[in-house]
Formats: sequence, structure tokens, C-alpha cells
Amino acid sequence: MTDNIVNDGTRDLFASFREPAWHRLGTVFQSVVTSSQKMLDLAGLSGWNVHEADLDVPTSPGAEFVTPQKAIVATIGGSDRVLGVTGERYTIVQNEEAFAFLQSLHDGARWETAGAIKGGRVVFGSMAFSRDFVLDPSGVADKVESYLLVYTSHDGSTGLAGGVTPVRVVCQNTLNAAIPGVKQRFNLRHTAKVEERMAVEAALWRNANTYMDAFEAEAQALMAQTVTNDQFFGIVNGLFPEPDDNKKGARTKWENRRGLFAQAWNGEPNAGIRGTGWGAFNALTEANQWGRNVQNTDNGAENFAAAGAGFDGPTNTFRTAALTAVKSLA
Repeated sequence: MTDNIVNDGTRDLFASFREPAWHRLGTVFQSVVTSSQKMLDLAGLSGWNVHEADLDVPTSPGAEFVTPQKAIVATIGGSDRVLGVTGERYTIVQNEEAFAFLQSLHDGARWETAGAIKGGRVVFGSMAFSRDFVLDPSGVADKVESYLLVYTSHDGSTGLAGGVTPVRVVCQNTLNAAIPGVKQRFNLRHTAKVEERMAVEAALWRNANTYMDAFEAEAQALMAQTVTNDQFFGIVNGLFPEPDDNKKGARTKWENRRGLFAQAWNGEPNAGIRGTGWGAFNALTEANQWGRNVQNTDNGAENFAAAGAGFDGPTNTFRTAALTAVKSLA
């Protein structure tokens, strides 16, 4: 079967299954993909041949680097691109290795997304993971799907990292939040032992149901929890206190943000769960993920994609804070 490829030409290094997952850009493919190499090809991430190159830096006579450094170079779109500068202990992980690692966690699963941001310095991919659940199946039937995510950098900014990412289907709202005592993520540094640690992590994550079991229990408890309008906006005010004045438009920005949370709380995707802790948690995270100001720039679109994909640090921190705030009402 031939894929029906749709590409708007604005992002060559992104691909997603059937419809854009977290932004309206990139390549959309229609056939189920279970091969990491096929997914890399679709997203333009294959054959980069990431490698080290000598760093030619002029120095004064007799000067030496305290720590020898190398340039990290990749061949993207037929031309070499310097992605970063790292020390001698840095070990390169090719895109092919990172994606093969993710596939080893759940071999035979369907690939969902793959892409690169920050000019190719960060690469990510996700696969559908067969551990879903439905809240209130006889009523609102709110479905949460789970995905396995991996991302890596070629500039030393991150290691090989990833984990389990729950997504609420009705609004594609990413819900990953830290749950005490349950492992959700892995993070492997780019050192000489990275391949050895990949093998260890693969064994641990091959049946990664533990986090989703814990997350479902949290979701069920939130669904049974009552949250009033006043309580919801009390949480919003706690997370984003009202400014004392309008210096540099602070009050205007606060009011606009409050409006986004009100829209998420009262919006159609939240209709069946509004008035519950689950609805409050989703409204908070949905407004944070989808209500951000995405300017028509590479950084704006990439930050939006990173937040939706589940590997933007500040966004993940907010999701955990939102979960904690809602649970504190119980």
C-alpha cells in the first residue's frame, strides 16, 4: 500500500500518523508503520551520519584546551550541518540507534510521530503503547491512550531520554505528570556506557504498564472528585497569582491567561467531565498546552510541538503542579 503523503512544505523534519498530532505542520502518512527505519525515512531523519569533527579554534601560542572539544556534524538534506560542540567523553547516538531502542521497548507497535527541532539538534519519536483506559465507560466514555516517547540531542543539551506519555483522545491533551514512587521516564547520558544502559532500560521498559496503572488510578480518583467553579479558579489564581499592577502589561496578560483557563474549563472537550477533579486537571493542562501564544516563527512552532510531544521541561513541571493542586482539594 502506498502512503498518501501530505506536506505543506513548512517543516520537512516531522511526520505523524493520519493527522498532525500537536501542530498543523509536517508530513502526514496514512499507512500503519511498525518499522523504525521507515519512520525515520518519512520524517527525514535517516542517514544523517552524525559524526565528530576537529574543532578549529585559533589560540594563542602555547595555549591548550583544558578539556578537548569536538564539533558534532550531521548530514541533513545533503549538506553538512554543525549541531553542537562537545567534550571528548561525549558518545554519539545515531537517530537509527535511538529509534531502534524505542522500538525494542514495544516491538511491533505502531509509530505515531517523529521529528526534529532546533535545527536538528533535538530528535524525537513516539509509538502507540497498548495500555489505554476509558473513564466512565457508560457515560462520557473519556478515553486516554498511551505512547512511548524517545528523544535525544546531538549537541549535548539532553541525553537519550523518554518514557510513557498519556494523551486524552478528545482533545489530544498530553497528560504526563510525575506520580510519586512510580517510574515514568528514563534519561541516559551520552557517555561511553550509553549502549550498555540502553540494554538495561529496554529490559525494564519492555512491559511498561506500571506508570499507566498508577495514572489510571489517579484519573479514576479525580473523576470521582467534585470541583466547583470557585475551586477551579482558586487553583488558577494559586498557580498564577494576580499581579499588583499593570506594569509592562502584567495585569492584561494575567487576565488573558485567566480567560484561556476559563475557556478550557467551560469548553466542549470538557463538557462531560467539568465539575470533577479530572475535568479541572484537563482544563489546566489543556489551556497550558493549547492556549500558549504560538507566533509564526520556528521557535514558536517548535516549542508548541515540544509541549505536545511531552518533553518540554517547564510544561511537564506545570502538569505535575496542576495535578498536585487539584488533588489537594480532595
